[in-house]
Order: sequence, then structure tokens, then C-alpha cells
Amino acid sequence: MEHLKKYISEIKDFPKDGIAYKDLNPIYKDPKKWSQIMLPLEQLIKSIKPDYLAGIESRGFITASALAFKNQIGFFPIRKPNKLPGKIIGINYQLEYGEDRLEIQENLFKKNSRIILVDDLLATGGTATAASQLIRKAGGNLIGYAFLIELTRLNGRNKLDKKLFIESIIKY
Repeated sequence: MEHLKKYISEIKDFPKDGIAYKDLNPIYKDPKKWSQIMLPLEQLIKSIKPDYLAGIESRGFITASALAFKNQIGFFPIRKPNKLPGKIIGINYQLEYGEDRLEIQENLFKKNSRIILVDDLLATGGTATAASQLIRKAGGNLIGYAFLIELTRLNGRNKLDKKLFIESIIKY
């Protein structure tokens, strides 16, 4: 997958100074390249057969919903605050550049449903860790993590549950 790196743009100082944003839009707009980067995750999901894929707002929605559709399994969004109707379950967490909150709707899935957490990028692991806690708080059985990109120098993998699988396609 190293050949796809040339299609991933890097935008310096976005969304804040000191952050180098990895932009997947050049891959998303090209169906052949998008298919190439998604294929390993598609095969993983096909072999594991989870009940649901949870996608973290917002770029995780793109990956998780496409994979869920392709594999005919359920998808649910993990959203930023005040974007979901009805009763919600939430968790506050620290980012490398501030504080944030994630939320899901209450009773989205049956207790102990097997769930894979999907996002576009694993950096420091803060968002994925918070999303993991949220899934468990809602009664889900988190079975693994799937990312398109991993920034290895930030050691986010070390914050995740090491008993679960952690799959990332392109590493920087």
C-alpha cells in the first residue's frame, strides 16, 4: 500500500498549528485507489464477521459506512456533541490539542454485539480510546480497531486495548 502514499496530501498546521493533516480526498475521488486502500479492511471484516462497524465522526463515517454496506453488516456513527436525536450516551476526553466529547444514541445495538471501531487515522489514540470506552459503556463487545492510516511515531497503538486486533493499512 506504500504506493498510495503519493495520493495522500499533507496540510500543515491544520486544524491547529503543529498538526500535519493527512488528506484522503485525493484517494476518495478515485474509485480504483479507494478500492485498493479499502480491500484489506474489507477482507478482514469479511473474515471476522462483526455485528456492527462503528465509525468515528467524521472521516471514519466514510470508511465504516462503505465497509458496512459492502459487507452487509450494521453501521452506527460515533458523533461529536449535540448531533444526535433522542437519548444519548457520551464521554469526554482529551485531544493532543484540547478537549472533546463523543456520543452515540442509547440502545443502538443489543448488549454484547460484536463491534469493530473504524476511523481514517490513528494518531495519539485519544479519540479511538474514548470511542472504545463509549462502545463498552453502551454494552457493546469491542473486538478490534481498523484504520486506513497510522502515524506510528505518535504511538497511539500503545493506548488501545492490546487484547484486540489493531489493523492499519498505511503507516507513516
